[in-house]
Amino acid sequence: MNQLKNFITGMEFSKETMESILESGIQLKAAGGSDALRGKVLTTIFYNPSLRTLLSFQTGMQKLSGIANVLDMSQSRKLEYTEGAVMDGSASEHISEFIRVVCSYSDVVAIRKSDFIPASDNSQTLGMSKEEMLSDSFFEQVLRYANKPIINMESNMFHPCQGLADAMTMKEVLGNVTKKKYVLTWAPHPKPLPLATPHSQMIMPALFGMDVILACPKEFELDANVMKQAEKLAQDGGGSFQIMHNQTEALSGADIVCEKSWLSLEHFGDWNTEKEIRNQYADWQVTSERMAVTNNGKFMHCLPVRRNVEVSDNVLDSTNSLIIQEAENRMWAQMALLRHILS
Repeated sequence: MNQLKNFITGMEFSKETMESILESGIQLKAAGGSDALRGKVLTTIFYNPSLRTLLSFQTGMQKLSGIANVLDMSQSRKLEYTEGAVMDGSASEHISEFIRVVCSYSDVVAIRKSDFIPASDNSQTLGMSKEEMLSDSFFEQVLRYANKPIINMESNMFHPCQGLADAMTMKEVLGNVTKKKYVLTWAPHPKPLPLATPHSQMIMPALFGMDVILACPKEFELDANVMKQAEKLAQDGGGSFQIMHNQTEALSGADIVCEKSWLSLEHFGDWNTEKEIRNQYADWQVTSERMAVTNNGKFMHCLPVRRNVEVSDNVLDSTNSLIIQEAENRMWAQMALLRHILS
């Protein structure tokens, strides 16, 4: 069994360890960096486009005096992922050799691979079932062969580094976040979007004992197993978890409003039907009127954001908006994570 300090779901470490990582991130931010990882090598592997994740890991490793490699898989040869495959087709290398070679050049490896890339016409066929998408089988294969720590930079199911940065931002702003009211609200969007980020934005505040509310239309509830995990984490951490289908009621008294759009599992793959349903909830846009019912709530969004579709300009540009601080903290939180993993 792999005993390395992997970070795949964000639930690998205890609350106490995670608090220590956040405190380390805050200290690194105050200091502007460290030479703690001098000579260490991070290799990042991107199957999907990236701005914040790529730059935050690359710059962060440099600020730790380490080395950051970036591998763009769109420029790489096609890999085979099936055990026992007869490789007489287009794939010229198996994931087993690929990962072991990358590990031999690296001290830690970070990977972004989400199989869900929504088409602009909402009618694309993924070539996979809902169950296959929810399995995160690629990362299971990677962990089978890797002999260096693996960091998930976004999979089908989780984006733990986003959750970590959000938690650091809330700690900076609120101090002790236990029992603070945190609302993760679904948002309208012209495309069906993946589940990874909202899953992690639900899991991480639950782990830190916040009173977590998932606010979404009934058709857009997140994966049932992940919601159960969030509920248990919240209870174990001294907080609570509940689902609400009325956005205004959910936002009442909120300390943090985190907004994100995601697809409907209920209508997975039937994008035309989902689009019709999404259009019925256009009024779920977060506006200044919606924020007025919060406890002077701070607004968070992982970016990129569709202005005046998901959230109005006057919320995004208000003094209560944390979106740029949140984006910057991707780097500092990940630096602390890297230092913990390689210590």
